[in-house]
Amino acid sequence: MGAIKDKGRKLRQIERVPYEDAFLIEDLLTTRTTILAGEPKAGKTLLSAGMGIALLNGEPTFLGQPVHRRLDHIVFGLTDDGAPEELKERLHGAVPDDAVTIFPVADPGDPDYWPGICSDLMDIRPGLFVLDNVIGSLAPGEDISSPVTAQRIMRNLRPISDAGIPILLVTHTPKGTGEGMSVASSPIGGRAIGAGARGLIALRNSGKRGRRIQTAINRAAEDLDIHVTVRRAGEASEVPVWERAEPGLRVLSLPKTKSWDEALITRIIEEQPEETTHAGLAKRYAPSIGKKYETIRQKLRGLAEHVDGRWVRTTPSAA
Repeated sequence: MGAIKDKGRKLRQIERVPYEDAFLIEDLLTTRTTILAGEPKAGKTLLSAGMGIALLNGEPTFLGQPVHRRLDHIVFGLTDDGAPEELKERLHGAVPDDAVTIFPVADPGDPDYWPGICSDLMDIRPGLFVLDNVIGSLAPGEDISSPVTAQRIMRNLRPISDAGIPILLVTHTPKGTGEGMSVASSPIGGRAIGAGARGLIALRNSGKRGRRIQTAINRAAEDLDIHVTVRRAGEASEVPVWERAEPGLRVLSLPKTKSWDEALITRIIEEQPEETTHAGLAKRYAPSIGKKYETIRQKLRGLAEHVDGRWVRTTPSAA
């Protein structure tokens, strides 16, 4: 028998999937396979954590996009050294501990490795499987830029999505101006990986333009191109809080010049963060402006003070 006779189905035999059922988060995260691509340190893991928090808590929206399904359980397959501990800090207190399972991914090249993971996931039945990241999950000797490798990855993951378990693949974009600079070919591996996914999220973090999310999603009402910001949930918390930048508001990027401190104090007064100490401000803003925590803390002592619940400039007489 041939492939058509064995597996062919009439249109009437194919189950309809309503628009809302095609997404976990509307026009952003699909119920099949979605790829999240970006440069190192762009915030990909923070974004996957942020989406996970919204889904596990049943929040009405994420970055302004409706959340269509509340999840009870997410499984993270992690490859980086220290990644489990980092993820715990980013989820700690934001979701129930039992709602997340973390396991290390290290493909030894055994042909039974991924079928075994698929079998485990089908037994657990999580609402989402996150693989972070694709490059770290390769078998010894494999090259992600090879179409053969990219196709093998997607074939290994297809049974998971076919079983009704949504997948979020986290991966990197290539350096340079070649393939990878457009949304359609953003992941390393390019079209060979992108063709196997229903949706692609490209997370960009430019020093001049700030963070930006672009999408190319099957069945989306519109492809997104939005400026976003991410901050800590609190002074002693690493839980990420993602927000859309206000329409027409340029995402502030502080130049590395002598005026960086003036730009920072202006930003603090405009944003009025919840932190009430100079140390808290330093922890919050250090990742976004490229200055050391201690440098920021010392500088702010002479520039700002917290008065009556608000941050204000320190006057010369009070310095």
